Amino acid sequence: MPNRIEKFIAKHLAVTLAPECGEVLSDFRVKRDGWVKMPDEIELVLKNLGLGAYYVIAYEDELRIHNCLYKAIFPENTVEELKKIDAEFFAASAEEKLALINQEWLFSPDGGIQFEWEDFFPKTEEAKEVARQRFESLSEEEKKEAVFRLAMFIAFFYSFFYNTLSLMVHGQKLTTLVPLALRGDKEAFCKAAQIDRNLLSGHPYFKDTYARLQAGEDKDFLDALLYRIGNPSTRGKLRFPALYMVFTILESFDWLDDFTASEILDICDEAKLDRFQNRIEDGNYLTKRRIEYRRFQKISK
Repeated sequence: MPNRIEKFIAKHLAVTLAPECGEVLSDFRVKRDGWVKMPDEIELVLKNLGLGAYYVIAYEDELRIHNCLYKAIFPENTVEELKKIDAEFFAASAEEKLALINQEWLFSPDGGIQFEWEDFFPKTEEAKEVARQRFESLSEEEKKEAVFRLAMFIAFFYSFFYNTLSLMVHGQKLTTLVPLALRGDKEAFCKAAQIDRNLLSGHPYFKDTYARLQAGEDKDFLDALLYRIGNPSTRGKLRFPALYMVFTILESFDWLDDFTASEILDICDEAKLDRFQNRIEDGNYLTKRRIEYRRFQKISK
């Protein structure tokens, strides 16, 4: 049995994030012919926060992505404290990291989950105005904390989304591909850059390698990389983006095969996925979609 977060947490993250991630995939897959791009309002927040592409270092360890979510829920007051906690977290064993996530970070005292998407991105104009007024009423110190929380959530969402997308497209997560690339695997390097091009500008190893390739160090490697980043990652591949996001989010926590078809249907219903549109009218249809997803992964891999 692999080390993994609690089933309840995996379910909640699938319900919360699958519709948002699926919307990004579906919208830009159609409008941009397979090229995936974050909605402008999210990209603007990333730019205004000054995060750049720094979040890509999270791909070095999957639980570091979860650490970004932890920081969004329980922010520290200074960047120095964040770096210290991040270093301690990164140095911990897998079992210690898992214990922190399961026992302390995501559960509230009553046993519920600590966050909702709307906590960070209110959807309606009325909710946005309420959030704006609430922010303006804060002290300067409280405003800094609120901005910091948003920055950490953006880092979590970007890294979680692209990590999940990589599993859908390549059958391997970025948290698998990036460590392989750091050990010299050229194919893993190219696959990872195809999914998230921000690696080439935000990750020191990828940035340095790309610069050396452009200087003529390894023409075959450069050609392979340019081929990958010159092709959209999702063109014509994903029939049911939101549903596949449910599958992939559950799989990213090693839970997909342990959820029954009925349990996954409940997740889809809670996430407000249209059963007819996703061809999951009942458990039998859901099982067929899961088999198709597995077949798609094998082809991609």
